[in-house]
Amino acid sequence: MAGLRAVDDPARVHAVVVGVERYPRHPDWDLPGAVDDALRFYKWLRKGGVPEDNIQLLLAPDEASRTSLDALTAAGELTWCQTWGRDALMDAFAHGLDGRTGDLLYVYWGSHGVLGQGDRRLLLCPDASPKDKRCVDTANLLEYLQRDDLAGFTEQVLLFDTCATFLEHHNQPTGPAIADFPTVRRHPVAQFALCAAAAGQVAENDPALRSGVFSHAVIDWLETHAADLHPDPAALLTHVRAATPDTQTPVSIDIDIRTLDGSRERLLWPRAPLPASTGRSHLALALHEALDDGDLRARCLEHLAVQCPGAHLGSCPSDEQLAHTLLTVERAMAALVEVVHSRNRRAADQLLSLGRTHGVPGLLSHLEYTALREVLSHAPHLPPTARVIAAVRATQPLERAWLPPKPQAGHGSSVAQLMACVEHFEKHTGGQSMAHPGRQLVPAVIRFTELLAAMVPDVRAELHEWAARVTRRLNVDPGGLAERRADALAWLDSLDPAAGRPRVVAQLDAAPPDSTTADGDERYTCVMWLDTGAGDLVQAAEQSPDPLAPRDVVRRIQRTVSLLRGVTEETPVVEILLQPDAVQLPVDSWNGADDGDELPILLGVEWATALRCAPLACAEREEKRQEGIKSRWAGRHNDTVVFLDDEHAQGFAGYGALMADVGAARAVVRAGPDGRGRLVQAALRLGYPVVLWDRRAPGQVQHTHFDPLQPERAVDGLPWRIRDYRAQACVQPAARPVCPVVLLEAADRPLPPVLSLTGLSESPDHPAPSDSEEASPR
Repeated sequence: MAGLRAVDDPARVHAVVVGVERYPRHPDWDLPGAVDDALRFYKWLRKGGVPEDNIQLLLAPDEASRTSLDALTAAGELTWCQTWGRDALMDAFAHGLDGRTGDLLYVYWGSHGVLGQGDRRLLLCPDASPKDKRCVDTANLLEYLQRDDLAGFTEQVLLFDTCATFLEHHNQPTGPAIADFPTVRRHPVAQFALCAAAAGQVAENDPALRSGVFSHAVIDWLETHAADLHPDPAALLTHVRAATPDTQTPVSIDIDIRTLDGSRERLLWPRAPLPASTGRSHLALALHEALDDGDLRARCLEHLAVQCPGAHLGSCPSDEQLAHTLLTVERAMAALVEVVHSRNRRAADQLLSLGRTHGVPGLLSHLEYTALREVLSHAPHLPPTARVIAAVRATQPLERAWLPPKPQAGHGSSVAQLMACVEHFEKHTGGQSMAHPGRQLVPAVIRFTELLAAMVPDVRAELHEWAARVTRRLNVDPGGLAERRADALAWLDSLDPAAGRPRVVAQLDAAPPDSTTADGDERYTCVMWLDTGAGDLVQAAEQSPDPLAPRDVVRRIQRTVSLLRGVTEETPVVEILLQPDAVQLPVDSWNGADDGDELPILLGVEWATALRCAPLACAEREEKRQEGIKSRWAGRHNDTVVFLDDEHAQGFAGYGALMADVGAARAVVRAGPDGRGRLVQAALRLGYPVVLWDRRAPGQVQHTHFDPLQPERAVDGLPWRIRDYRAQACVQPAARPVCPVVLLEAADRPLPPVLSLTGLSESPDHPAPSDSEEASPR
């Protein structure tokens, strides 16, 4: 779009203006000033003669803005719509434009934003929260506004004042919840879409002005140069780029458009593409300013000649030639910044920012890449690549787009395999730090090498020194590097059985039918075992030769937990060892309190509780099951989950799904009661270390049913997440309908010898052991 046609009649101009200032579900995201920017844009339209009825003003104000808006509304100066949900915003485009006719459509949107997979620019709506990031895809909106049932609007100007930070910037347990507009038949439309920040960048907000830096620059220019409502897009773009900080680069966006038949076509925005030399020109200008010192320029050219001999720069290249080399030759920009950053940090940061914006190849320099390969070559033992990738998945559960394909089963590791991972991670440079503006977040490749450092102590010091050098060159926040290093070491410590949590193992079995309680409830034989965290089981001193009612079992566990806490000062996990056909037993709901007690003692709420399975009766099947548990347990940090629904209960479908992925360690059973038990047993018998299901669900549950428990996150923390959920369910049962059960077969946490539990009652044939005697193994 070289320029807009003059607007003869302002009544033919329409607009949708969005300002999201308050996020009620997560106040930390509140964005003071977003409403002021939207109002200023609204006033520019009104001053240009656009009728009030032609403007949909959709606002989510904070209290201060709400007071001002109410005053303007009472004075008859403003009509606006309070908007707190994504649906209402989408309706403004889906239905609010129906029946309207016009020549020119403006869209202004001010809110938070993130960059999703495939560089999708996502606009966070006011009902978004860290666990439910409700958003709209910018490209999808652009596509939808070309719908052929809109009368006119063949010219459209869209302005988005939102961040384009990567999802890792919002370190939360869930990804985005994107709502798509319907696929539509389209007609030719000229669109100019301008975004406040390039990929990975923060769109800065000026707290003194209560305004976004981008919005302030845009509206300043519009008020001065476009009173007639038809701005020159190229001039506007030039102005806002000059008026924003070096760390923020406004861009017109380049997207894929989906056609009605599902195919894709590539479109450039604006329609008249910017010259191919635009990126080179911007970089050439930055180089001219950064290398004005003749000595520094000579040192840079000498370094590039050595590190990038294929560049063929010659002795006196122009700034344009040098810019072309940096944009096209792998690792050239990194090599240049190696020299510049020690002399001029500000210039180095500007070059790094332009490099990220224009996608220069190679985050690491040749020196850095070679040094890393040499460090790994000197390591006497390298961890298997599968274990390294599992570490990445465990410590970065949100950032799945970063993860390379899973290595093939049985393959070990080599320097070449690890360096291939390095090259993959180099493409993900990370966003900008909000806590330290101008500082970059720790990129994926550094997180990867920090995990390697944790796993390879022989070269840990060298890898830490290498990471420190690279992060200094990239101007990474040093606090962020320290956090990632601590995360890596903590992950390694969590794999050490000696560093495991203490536990109490209650070995249960149903007593003979003639030992039921007076109320007809079953009684259970119970043997208690202790583990202080070192992995060794010791039979508890307190044992009972008589079968116990569920209430007494809970009390026995309570006393044993108290005894163990006196030794370890840490709350243990309670593991209930059951026979394979008894895993549906509702032990977590057992109550140890007396009938008249004010408070219950619910087993699954008092302590993190997990089920374990006693060995199968068939020795051959049990041996295969244990092999499966050990093999899959090694990959428990992999976030792959096998979901089993009602259809898997038919024929061999469940068996096939469980066997299809030999590396999956988790099975989540979503089937209803008719097939649930069979699928749980199938997962148990095939050696899945983690099986999660809902004991009481009346039918097949929805895909999101287990989301509050986050089954894809750390396996070792699952019993604690379930305990917390059960406690919250006591407060609001209707809001938390899941009745979760987890079978957690921790292969490195041994089970006690399986006793003849039914022989604990006194009889001539089966005398009860004394407190000092262990019963014989079966």
